[in-house]
Amino acid sequence: MPNLPRRILVVDDSQMIRMQIREDLEEGGYEVIEAKNGLEAIIHAASPSPPDLITLDIEMPKMNGFETCRKLRDARYARFIDGEDHRVPIIFITGNDTIEDRKKGFEMGAVDFIAKPFQKGEILSVANKILNPPLIFMGIHALVADDNIVARKIASLCLSREGIEVHEAEDGKQACEIMHKAGAKMDIVITDLVMPNMDGMQLCRYIRQDLGRKNIPIIVLTAMSDLSEILEVFKVGASDYLVKPFAKEELLARINVHIERNKVNRELRETIKLLKEANEKVEKMSILDPLTGCYNRGYLSKQIEMEIKRSIRYGKPLSIILSDIDHFKKVNDSFGHQAGDAVLIRFVETIKNVIRNGVDWIARFGGEEFLVVLPETTLPNAEIVAEKLRETVSNGQFFCEDVQLCITSSFGVAGIDPVTQSTPPSFEQMLRIADNNLYHAKKEGRNKVISKFAMPDLKDGQTALLTCFLG
Repeated sequence: MPNLPRRILVVDDSQMIRMQIREDLEEGGYEVIEAKNGLEAIIHAASPSPPDLITLDIEMPKMNGFETCRKLRDARYARFIDGEDHRVPIIFITGNDTIEDRKKGFEMGAVDFIAKPFQKGEILSVANKILNPPLIFMGIHALVADDNIVARKIASLCLSREGIEVHEAEDGKQACEIMHKAGAKMDIVITDLVMPNMDGMQLCRYIRQDLGRKNIPIIVLTAMSDLSEILEVFKVGASDYLVKPFAKEELLARINVHIERNKVNRELRETIKLLKEANEKVEKMSILDPLTGCYNRGYLSKQIEMEIKRSIRYGKPLSIILSDIDHFKKVNDSFGHQAGDAVLIRFVETIKNVIRNGVDWIARFGGEEFLVVLPETTLPNAEIVAEKLRETVSNGQFFCEDVQLCITSSFGVAGIDPVTQSTPPSFEQMLRIADNNLYHAKKEGRNKVISKFAMPDLKDGQTALLTCFLG
């Protein structure tokens, strides 16, 4: 079923004015119903098809616009035009636009005033904003705090017409409760300066300091134009101020500026957050082995030097365990490299489940070689850890499709102790010791832990070659 056009009831005793408004609204696609006095307006409003909006002239004979509005808002007639969660908006059109009339009209629930003579397109523009709020501010939440109900309603209606969802508070204390419950949902605050229970300055302090909302725009409404008073308002965290009485256009202009600025700042903060996450992801990828997820050789080269310096500075022991999966070449030859990759991934998971989370760490040293770093761990304790790793790996479950593989690993242990060693060995020296011990573990039958041998009398790289030859 196609959407029916929105219906607008135009009430004015002047046929010429009604014709002007009709032409304006029909150009915008609205269906227009005319009434030449208040009585006809009430009859139309109570019809089976009530209007979506009413334009109401104030100066009319017999029943003026205010009396008509009062009757339309009365429960006897309101039940025909108002729903449970909304009221049909009423726009007053007047040739005598005064503060007193505006105050009286807003107290009755009017949403706007338009002064005669009006420009072509002016009424259509107001109707569009009320019935079709601009999407640019849809989803924006604003808090309006003012103990004066008329001033509060004027500000609230100005915002709601822009598509903003408005929350109202009659004083600073109630505003604090709304802000506390709303959390980060609120996007802007408009508050009167002088209010009972808690004034605007105290509300600003609460939002900025207690809630930590440093970026939310706060516009303070004040009847004072004293410079010292205004400076105090900014000191407590206000973003802007308006001196009462103010024009609705000025309030809207200030709100638009601050919401747009806050929106841009929020998008900028979100972009910075995404860039930071992307940088962290890139950095993480740069230090991790893409297959197993443990640290790579590049990270090992930088981090191990920091671990050694920390060990020497604080006089704490440091141990390393160099491991190599036994007969790994046979796995690749028999089951393929995909099975070999699965074994490497499972091997690293097994190691991580044994070592201390957040303290010890593992890096891929070569093809099937891995180095485990144990801060604040003596050599005897490192040997115990290595034995536990050996036992866990040999008893672990490694599968290639439905075939369970028997996987074992050999371990070479080395360490430094600044308390007992006047000149602790460098990482290269520790690595040569660990590699020599790994070589002996392979030589003695594999699936072993060796930590007894000191640095061999071999040139750099020779022990690593021997280990590779033994597989």
